[in-house]
Amino acid sequence: MKTLNKLLFPAILAALAAYLFFNAYTQRSVASFLWAFSVALLAVAALTSFLRNAVITTISIVVTLAIAETALGYLPALIAKKPDSGINTAKDKSIFAYFDSAQTYNTPAYWHLGQFGSQPKPGIFTAKKVASNGDVLYDTIFTIGPDGFRVTPKYGDKQSHRINFLGDSFTFGEGVSDNETMAYYVGDLVNSQQQGAKWAPLEVKNYGIHGWGIHQGLAVLQSDLDTKANLNLVLTAPWHASRVGCADFFSLGSPKYQLQADGLVKRDGYCRSFGWVEHSPKALRGLITSSKVFNLIQDSLLVTSDQDKQLEIYLGVLKTMAAESKKRGEDLVVGFIKADDQWFVGTYNNEKVIEAIKGMGINVIDMTLAEKNELLDRNYYIHELDKHPTGAANLARAKLLISNITK
Repeated sequence: MKTLNKLLFPAILAALAAYLFFNAYTQRSVASFLWAFSVALLAVAALTSFLRNAVITTISIVVTLAIAETALGYLPALIAKKPDSGINTAKDKSIFAYFDSAQTYNTPAYWHLGQFGSQPKPGIFTAKKVASNGDVLYDTIFTIGPDGFRVTPKYGDKQSHRINFLGDSFTFGEGVSDNETMAYYVGDLVNSQQQGAKWAPLEVKNYGIHGWGIHQGLAVLQSDLDTKANLNLVLTAPWHASRVGCADFFSLGSPKYQLQADGLVKRDGYCRSFGWVEHSPKALRGLITSSKVFNLIQDSLLVTSDQDKQLEIYLGVLKTMAAESKKRGEDLVVGFIKADDQWFVGTYNNEKVIEAIKGMGINVIDMTLAEKNELLDRNYYIHELDKHPTGAANLARAKLLISNITK
């Protein structure tokens, strides 16, 4: 009976630890994992005196990390409760978007960590995003080629011209089908209509990926991939600057660049990287990178947080892309989409960024499709909960590009 009583408390702790480990796995919660680990160590300490002092010291460290992880997890909710500007009504805030559980995009089956950061795996993937009020934001298919980029059609075997499309999810075509991306429309219009006869036959290549920035576009041009083209089109917006500065958590593992005195940038490792993280097993890497404490450390040590400095590196990346294109005998065009005016917190604004790009001798096309981004026509974005461009927006931008290169 005495032995049974001695084992009861450790058994209860072990059961609690098992539950917390299960919760950590199902909820992808680092805080739950740390609490589970500390409870498991308590069970060991209660069961045996072997290395008890070391175990107790470890428990203290793990519990401290668990408290910090839990507190940081609640921080966004506390911030969200602060009074806002009143722009959004309570009804608007109650509606949210999420990915359908049956779709295959935005799952581990889709993503892997490649040489440019997060990148899709080859294959055909379903993509469905819905709103909590029942609206279907999009329901489509993404086809990823063997090289990890979205497929674009071939127009015969004797294509004499090529355009590379570099950018993020806007370039990729988030929420639209394979035949509604900007790259697809440019290829289709040039190769099938008389207005594009000067450039036909034309090959188009889509190097845009969800969450990417122009720094990944530069890395693509500097890579061993076959990127030889006549024209490189960079579809970009000022908010790419935070990605270039490694400020966004999803920039982990993407190429990092450092601004030089001549205004060009030089490769400087990887964003938000301690090196060993990218090379750790996938399960461990996922646990580490999901940690609020780890992300806080990254933000403190590995991120350019000042927006003006982010934009300076951003401009340096564009200048380097122009130099890279010129060296290869290629043209560079920047398709510029304005950010909301309230996005800027430093000394820059949309006009200042555009003038800086033009001042580097780069051809800039305003592809905002409105005088201000805040005034964008409803026909040009998917949903109020998802401002990615519709097929109509991609078609309009394709026509802007064709008109520019024809001139």
